[in-house]
Amino acid sequence: MEKHFEPSKLDIKIFDKKNSRPFAETPPEDKEVYELHDETMRTPLEKADVFEKLLQTEDACELWIVPVTESTSSFTQSLSEEKTSALFGMLSSFREKVQRDRTFLVVGPDCSESMKGKVKQLGYTILPCEPDDLKSVIVEY
Repeated sequence: MEKHFEPSKLDIKIFDKKNSRPFAETPPEDKEVYELHDETMRTPLEKADVFEKLLQTEDACELWIVPVTESTSSFTQSLSEEKTSALFGMLSSFREKVQRDRTFLVVGPDCSESMKGKVKQLGYTILPCEPDDLKSVIVEY
C-alpha cells in the first residue's frame, strides 16, 4: 500500500553543535516554547507512528531537538509516569549520566492552542518553558 504525504508545516531543527546554547543564540521571538515528553511505554514502532501523525500537522510551527547529557537522578525526578520513573531509577543505580534528546515545540500565537491540543491528543506531556530556563540548555553529547 502506497502512502501519500503532504509536505509538513512542522519545521524540525536539530542542534548538534557541541556546547552551543540554542535558545540563547537563536531566541524564538514572539513565540511560545513547550517541552515535549513521551513518558508512555510505547514501542519504537508505536513512537514512530505517533511522530508521523505529529508531522501531519497543518499548523506552521517548529520542533527543536537538542541532545543533552544530564545526571540520571535529575532526569528521573522530571518524570511523572511512575513505571518510566521506576525504570530509570534502576538505571541510575549503575549509570551516573544519561544522554537523551530534549524536544521543544516552538509555536506562534496563531497555532498555539491547536498544536498543543494535537500534541496532548497524541499522548505527549507538554510543559511550558520559561525563557530564562531555556537559555541554560546546552548541547552536550
